[in-house]
Amino acid sequence: MNLKHPFRLLSSIIPALALLSCGESDAPDPEPDRTDNAAYLALSVVTAELPDDFSRAGYTFDDPDNNYFEDPTVQNELIKTMRFIIVDGEGKVEHNVSIGQNPAVSTRPKLFKVKPNDTKTVYLIGNEASIPQDVLSQFSELMPGQQFPDTYGSVTLSRQEGQPLYADDQVIPMTEFHSVEIGGPQYDGDIPVPYESTLFVTRTAIKVTFTMNVSKDYPKFSPDLISTVSINQIADMEYLFPNNTSYDPAKTPVNGDPRVITTFNTPAAAQTAPYTFTWEKNGETTQRTFTIGTVYLPETLFGTLADPKQYTITLPVNGVDLNAALPNLPYINTPQWQALPRNTHVKVNINLNGSSLSCTVDVIPYAGIDLNPDFGFDEPWIRPPYIDDERPPWADLDE
Repeated sequence: MNLKHPFRLLSSIIPALALLSCGESDAPDPEPDRTDNAAYLALSVVTAELPDDFSRAGYTFDDPDNNYFEDPTVQNELIKTMRFIIVDGEGKVEHNVSIGQNPAVSTRPKLFKVKPNDTKTVYLIGNEASIPQDVLSQFSELMPGQQFPDTYGSVTLSRQEGQPLYADDQVIPMTEFHSVEIGGPQYDGDIPVPYESTLFVTRTAIKVTFTMNVSKDYPKFSPDLISTVSINQIADMEYLFPNNTSYDPAKTPVNGDPRVITTFNTPAAAQTAPYTFTWEKNGETTQRTFTIGTVYLPETLFGTLADPKQYTITLPVNGVDLNAALPNLPYINTPQWQALPRNTHVKVNINLNGSSLSCTVDVIPYAGIDLNPDFGFDEPWIRPPYIDDERPPWADLDE
């Protein structure tokens, strides 16, 4: 695995066992008929809530509703809807169904009659309400018997200049696709025995937040001296589905273990440019701790194998641009190529000391309650040292 620091993917586990959905699936379950030579595939979304004794990276959650990893704005990052598109080995759609409710609610079994002795591909699109309609309609309007578009891998999501990929109040889409092997018809007496598989989805964004601590060594500091900070290399587009993405452990079999991305592609037309964030101020002239809330951006590859480059930030202070590299980012493809893959939470911590700044990046697990999403890296990285015994804003997170 060619990663300097392994990071964890969201692995919202979806055992293929039972599905409650709308549209096509509102019809009654098919009556089993042993003469129709059909196989059955049963799908479900199972809520994997955080157990009381769950621990990760040395942290134990006594209360899963109030733990180190919980974010008060996490609701839009949970699965609210899920579309399943089942495609047969000839590339034709067999079923296209969408869950129309929060999958945290228990679901009833739902059988899908499928062609036996075939390799299916199940395409997953979660939280589709935030996907532009001209993109979503390429998939949501597919009917059984239609050919699934072989161009699905080139479909992209784009952001406007100066705008995030998703607003902080939008649900965050999640996508993935999996192969499912279906053999011949299976029955226990007259009862069909469905084929089962386990699937996961991946959020289609990186999540970025900032915290800055201004040290006492900057005695004449005023909040008026700062207004923005920029990450200088953020892409303007990404693929809708993971493209040429490799995982460790491998994509199959899925057994609940978290995965890391070891390779991925971004569109050839993607351009990187600075993305500017605005500091939140409380109106007090003595303010020395500043934050920037959640911003969702496309995954980004910066540089090339032949010309690897480092991500940087720019912090204008009183008309002077201060620059720093972003350390601790994952390395993709080779030990020299940094990247910002989808489904990570990039937490930038800045320490401003007079005319200089130091910067560290924490990419830590982001654990929600529904479906137990792991959103980001597995551990916090080393921060800058305390200055003059001043307690930085991230100290509370480490205790």
